Amino acid sequence: MKKNIGKLAIILSLLVWLIDRLTHAISTILGKIIYGDLYTYPVVGITGDPSFKFNIDMYLAYSLFTVFLLGILLYYSSLKKTVAREENIESINTNN
Repeated sequence: MKKNIGKLAIILSLLVWLIDRLTHAISTILGKIIYGDLYTYPVVGITGDPSFKFNIDMYLAYSLFTVFLLGILLYYSSLKKTVAREENIESINTNN
């Protein structure tokens, strides 16, 4: 179970990161949700303050990196128990 959740966390974090890097849609949507009208206010001819975009990108990257690391930890922690079980089964089979 932990192995599947770990795989899912790794794949989803990488997929969301890739989609955001290619389209910037996710960080734009998050910026509009968090900052509201300030995000769509034009500053020096640019819609949205560049510092808002940078902050949202950093929060998104930090969150995705945390989910990615959590997925790796879950995946590898489930592998250790699987290897230990296989070694126990092998030792029982060789003793008989």
